[in-house]
Amino acid sequence: MKITSIDLLKGAIYPKNPFKVSFGSHLRSDEVIVKIYDDDGNFGIGEASPTLKIVGESQGSVLDISSKIGSILVGSDLDYTSHIFDQIDSSIVGNSTAKAAFDIAIYDLMGKERKLPISSILGKYREKVESDVTIGIMNTDEAANRSLELVKSGIKTIKLKVGDDIETDVERVKAVRESVGNKAKLFIDANQGWSPKRAVSAIEKFSKFDIEFVEQPTPANDIEGLAFVRKNTNIPIMADESIHSPSDALRAIELGAVDMVNIKLMKCGGIHNALKIATICETAGIPNMVGCMLEGAFGIAAGIHFSLSAKNVFIVDLDSDRDSKNTLTSNGILPFEGCYRHDDGYPGLGNLKLNSEEVELVKSVTVKEGLTSI
Repeated sequence: MKITSIDLLKGAIYPKNPFKVSFGSHLRSDEVIVKIYDDDGNFGIGEASPTLKIVGESQGSVLDISSKIGSILVGSDLDYTSHIFDQIDSSIVGNSTAKAAFDIAIYDLMGKERKLPISSILGKYREKVESDVTIGIMNTDEAANRSLELVKSGIKTIKLKVGDDIETDVERVKAVRESVGNKAKLFIDANQGWSPKRAVSAIEKFSKFDIEFVEQPTPANDIEGLAFVRKNTNIPIMADESIHSPSDALRAIELGAVDMVNIKLMKCGGIHNALKIATICETAGIPNMVGCMLEGAFGIAAGIHFSLSAKNVFIVDLDSDRDSKNTLTSNGILPFEGCYRHDDGYPGLGNLKLNSEEVELVKSVTVKEGLTSI
């Protein structure tokens, strides 16, 4: 089978509440949907969730790059998926969310052609995964109350955003721990909020609250600083924004900078590169978390399928579709039952219908030589 055409669409995801992290607040996430058709009438859907401050992409840049990637892929033989993934990777430097949208769409299409969920195509390792729920930076009472509500609803792990004022962060984490007691695990994520020395000082203050790990305490490009923090603190250190590629993971491990690595499909370019990062980490004895940006149902579904198949994934942070007003679908999301997520048994990403009222067709790629603009 061959790729006959590709549609590029745009839409937006709106969180139920403003989502604040150390480098800013998010009121919406502008998404790009890639829809790839084959010559047998099947189609696959992928989602890009760009963030300028993490991956350097915007909705506009993703649409522009996706036009170029699409013109390369139209006419490709879907029996040669490894070659297709290589074409996506080599089409341009960086631009990981654009690449992830194509990667996810190809996997979705493969699943529909073979009438299997993506997790089964990858080789399912587990039936379900436990996801945390993330709480953005907010006032102390709100965080404590929100955490208690989550625990009562069945959530067993809470990730707290920090990296603002250290003393305020400490008070908030303390209040959350006192609110939930020993009924929930706590992670903290600084989103690059501290210098290495400030990170060491801050983490020492957090250690009394039974924190499982600290995620990305230092700037993404300072791997040596991350290694310094790891060597001078007694709480495990997870890298997130520092790891965009398999080579990033290898370097961080070689420098002794990480105890864990957060894999995000939007950072690494999709499932096929996520598999490479997981293999590198498993070989080195470094466990993985699978995280998300602010994706809707399609991007999160891809993360769930990957998590169900990857042995080295021990922690899952796939919750953005749970706390959004909309998900770009007209029929819901993959199951979120208590704290557990799993596929729905349908082929590809699952029984997720694109909501035509929430997306706008921007371009169609119909021939290898050029584009038809809408």
